[in-house]
Formats: sequence, C-alpha cells, structure tokens
Amino acid sequence: MPTLFLHGYSGTKNSMGHMMDRLARNGDATRSIVISVTHDGQIKIDGEWDKFAKKPLIQVLFEDNKSSLTNQTAWLQSVMRELKSTYHIPAVNVVGHSMGGVDWTSYIEAASNQPTFPAVAKLVTIGAPFNGLVIGEDGKTAYDLTENGPATQTERYQGFIARQKAIPASLEVLNIAGDVEDGTKSDISVSLASALSGKFIFNHVASYKELVMTGSQAQHSRLHENRDVDDAIKAFFMALKKESYPSFGYDSFFGLSNFFSF
Repeated sequence: MPTLFLHGYSGTKNSMGHMMDRLARNGDATRSIVISVTHDGQIKIDGEWDKFAKKPLIQVLFEDNKSSLTNQTAWLQSVMRELKSTYHIPAVNVVGHSMGGVDWTSYIEAASNQPTFPAVAKLVTIGAPFNGLVIGEDGKTAYDLTENGPATQTERYQGFIARQKAIPASLEVLNIAGDVEDGTKSDISVSLASALSGKFIFNHVASYKELVMTGSQAQHSRLHENRDVDDAIKAFFMALKKESYPSFGYDSFFGLSNFFSF
C-alpha cells in the first residue's frame, strides 16, 4: 500500500521531501513517483510506478500552492482517480502537513467510499489548522476547546462537522500537533486548540490518536523535519512492534497503550 505525502500552504517539494528521504533511507520504504498538479488542474507524473516496490512513497505537489481548499480538494480527487484508473491502486495511506492535513480531510469527506478512488486506510495530519489560525499570546483564545468542541467555530470547521458522517468508519487517524512552550500553546503558526479540534471531526473512526510534540523542534515548519515525527509515522504505517518503538522527546502521547494495536 503506497503512502502519499502532501505539503502545506506555500509548500514545495522540500516540505515533505526530506521526510520521505529519511523514511526511505534504511530501506524501510521506497521513494516512488512524484505527482504534480498544474495551476489548471492537469496531472503530471515523474518517475516510474513499481507495484512491487517496498512501501512506496508518493509525493503530491500543487504548482499553485496557495490555492483555495475547494481547488485543492478537487485536485486531490484528480490525483486519486489517476492512481486508481492508471495504476489500479486499491488503497493508500496519506500524510499532510498544515494545509495538507486540512486538504486530505476535505478530500476524504468529499470522496468518501466512491469506487473511482482508492480507499484511504490511514491518515496522518501534522500541524493542521482545522479551526483557523488564531493564536493568543497567553495561550487563550475564543477558539479554545471545551468538552463539546471549540468554543468558537470557523466556517471551515463547521463544514467539516457538517460532513463528518461521510468519513469512513474504518479510517485510522494520527493527529500530530506542536507546542514550542513559549506560552502561546502553539507551534507558532497553529494553536494546539485548532490542531487538536480534529478529535471532534474524527470522533467515529476506527482509531484516533493524538501526539503533541514539544520544544523548539515542535515549531510548525520543523515538525516535518523532526525525527520523532518520522518515528511516529513509521510506527503508525509500518506496524513496528511495541518493543522496537523509540523513546520520544515529547511530553504527551495520548492513548499510548492503545496505539500499539498491531
């Protein structure tokens, strides 16, 4: 089953490319094709697809990397349709950093279980702003989480909640957020409250886990360069045994005992 990697807002090939290189470095996975989507939604593919490759990693790039959620959702549909029709790929795992995580969530709700697209088995979101970009200097905002969800909901978040029943119950989700511990309760760009509001969007899936990275390497653009994030993704996708799971340098891994259910 291949894993697709998608950059965030204004991202480039380097945004997720270095992570992909690290994941493939020891032979645990294989860098595969690169799929680019042009400004007008056309698909361009670089490289050769090898269906026998070990855990192939596919990079997805948007030439218009600052486009709307609506456009990027449609572009992901084109990408996934190509994977199904040309390469006959039945299922995939997906990773998205920042806006990329929002894009994948929107895609999953829009595509649901349509047979023209590969099924999405597992989703990893990294620093995804599900409920906007408001950050408080004291760590408090009107968008903070309550027991029932964010105290204030953005239009984007309301849309996710309105369509959440379209998310397949079989989906497994790992939601990674960052806290640089400067008092803002954020990764500098996305608040913990916004990233972790995903728990209310994915409240009916087969598995939902949260991982909060802390310290300087939890800064928004450093999350996809963080080796502990690499290891968490490897464990999530590649089914490492519990005893081989590394010792992470972070403070909170919610539901750790249930995470290892391989």
